[in-house]
Amino acid sequence: MKYLAARLLIAAAVAAPVQAQVTGEGTVRCGDYGAPHADMPEAFSQFAFMIGDFDVAVRNWDAEAGAWGEPLYSARWNGYYGMDGRAIIDEWFDPGYGYRPESGVGINVRIYDEAAGLWKTAWHYTTNNEVRELHQEVREDGHLWLWQVYPEVAERDIHFEQFSADHWGRIGRVRDPETGEWVNSRLLDAVRAECPAAE
Repeated sequence: MKYLAARLLIAAAVAAPVQAQVTGEGTVRCGDYGAPHADMPEAFSQFAFMIGDFDVAVRNWDAEAGAWGEPLYSARWNGYYGMDGRAIIDEWFDPGYGYRPESGVGINVRIYDEAAGLWKTAWHYTTNNEVRELHQEVREDGHLWLWQVYPEVAERDIHFEQFSADHWGRIGRVRDPETGEWVNSRLLDAVRAECPAAE
């Protein structure tokens, strides 16, 4: 019951539209996103929800209100099939990217390891030249869970959740210092972006 209530709160909070995009030129693909290679297994579709252009509102959990708060800022997250359809590549553009020099851009290259039954991802980020190794897998609850392999970090609780065909989120939780339970912390609230009309 507690889990169902949390899901309903998430759905209600993320139903509100995301604020206008705040990145500059060159951050919208709005074009050919590619296609999966014919040799890819059925599980390769697990990240299909990420294909396209998305406006992302970053929200913190408001424990007092029991809901996700107003967006702290907006960013852009784009996904497409790369490496001849054998990988899902997604790009993250910080707020102000394209006109604010300190704004960075990151890229994930996601490859599905069929033998291991999980995704192996390399993350690169321009602001600090950071490279991370991440893994993801679908667990019993049906969500894609993410954890960091390198460099080592404190235990985290992160999963992706699809709310509709054009709306998904990356939900991060932290441990409550008093109870030790995982509690909501941050939501990357992604809604499909409108592409400008062709001239």
